[in-house]
Amino acid sequence: MSEKVTKTDNPDVSVIIPMYNLEKFIGQCLDSLKEQSWRDFEVICVDDGSGDSTCDIVKEYMDSDGRIRLVSMPHCGRAGIMRNEGLKHARGEYCLFLDGDDFFEPEMIEKALRKAREDQADICLFDARLYNEKSKKYKEIDYVLQKEYFPEHIPFEGKSCPYIFNITTGCPWSKLIKKSLIDKNGLQFMDLYRSNDVYFIFMALALAERITVLPEVFVNYRQSGESLQANNARSPWDWYKALQALSAELKRRGLYRDLELSFKNLVFGVSIYNMCSLKTPEVYSEVYRKLKNEIFREFSLEDFSEQDCYSYNKKKYEIYLNMKKYEVDEYLFLELAKMKQEKSYWVNRAKKAEKEISDIKESTTFKTGKKVLAAPKKINELLGR
Repeated sequence: MSEKVTKTDNPDVSVIIPMYNLEKFIGQCLDSLKEQSWRDFEVICVDDGSGDSTCDIVKEYMDSDGRIRLVSMPHCGRAGIMRNEGLKHARGEYCLFLDGDDFFEPEMIEKALRKAREDQADICLFDARLYNEKSKKYKEIDYVLQKEYFPEHIPFEGKSCPYIFNITTGCPWSKLIKKSLIDKNGLQFMDLYRSNDVYFIFMALALAERITVLPEVFVNYRQSGESLQANNARSPWDWYKALQALSAELKRRGLYRDLELSFKNLVFGVSIYNMCSLKTPEVYSEVYRKLKNEIFREFSLEDFSEQDCYSYNKKKYEIYLNMKKYEVDEYLFLELAKMKQEKSYWVNRAKKAEKEISDIKESTTFKTGKKVLAAPKKINELLGR
């Protein structure tokens, strides 16, 4: 039997993992952490009243690894509350907020921690890729780190970076964050079903005195169709509450004016993305109307110019212009007509291609070529006899 891995009282990194009914994935997650090349860290698994064997699996890992702890709480369904609970127990110099259905490259903690210490950074940003649960295939992505918006000099101060809200997403799992930054500023994840991390992450970025970047992929983000984002019609306004809180706090701290354009692009991208990801027509229409009639004005986006629109938002700008021009019923009618036109185009293309293939098969050249290619096969069959 292998020797039990012992814990340390002052670990370098606290890994905080919210969990709820993750019996299918939590083992792979913890295996990838046990295989980390850096050994001095703790794992705080915060369970949200799971009804499956998630906790039993974690306890089995605890038997052989003293660095892993289990914190149980009544079910709330909000990852932000779970992360805040994990923070209460965290003893590390830095914190990593990971998801229990993802898995990680073995040098993640070591390389991120070394980079953060080397640059004396409050935050170290790194990259991720998608892992499709059905196909078991990986897919590279370009939005976790928006390299075109990086400052010329790294490390850099958050509030001095004009693109601070655009260099990365609000996801917490691609950032190593110094706990003293969190404690000093009283940062907490919001009590929301979705978007609980938007306020926390972007305030941390704005307040950090030194941010460094390690453009390597360390996180394998699992796509299984079971995320809160896949069910966002149940809480369609959480992103809006998060942006309101972020705006208010930036203004309270006197940071808003210098970061206004970056914040507007964040609001622009987040709001239209969340609207377009809705699957329920009634909720989609509700969000469309509120954006058009209230929210764009609230965040000073009623006359958002294409010149002020950053490249990662360019595809959304046409949607924005149409929203200003049309009511939701008109807009959806036009989109439906466009889809029918596109469908007709591709059906005609397919029929044309099918006819071209049929004509080729009937041609003398094709038939001759087919006979020539068949000759070696016949020879091999004769030799085989």
